[in-house]
Amino acid sequence: MEKANNDMMMDENSRSWYVLYTAPRLERKLMRHLAVAGYKTYCPMQTIYVNWNGKTKEIIVPFFSGCVFVEGDLKEMASVVASQKAAFLVNADGKELSIVSDKANLPGKFAQLLK
Repeated sequence: MEKANNDMMMDENSRSWYVLYTAPRLERKLMRHLAVAGYKTYCPMQTIYVNWNGKTKEIIVPFFSGCVFVEGDLKEMASVVASQKAAFLVNADGKELSIVSDKANLPGKFAQLLK
């Protein structure tokens, strides 16, 4: 169990995945901004169907509203947050939150943090 906690919180000089919080419905805009800046981003999407005036519309929305996963080191993430387009999702101690080193485990780890 101790090793699992050490894997979740990475050294600040290593490249790992961070959770950035942004305003709802601005996730794609933040992802475009980060892609232009050269960052790897990830935001799982889901398709929902909504009925408006008797018509069914297909909408693609983020699975975690307002959250974007970004790979980088702590110094790089500070510049992203300084741009005022995003803010860190922090843990109970008030420290920046680094999740995991591979993208496949991101949704599961994030869901565990929300419990």
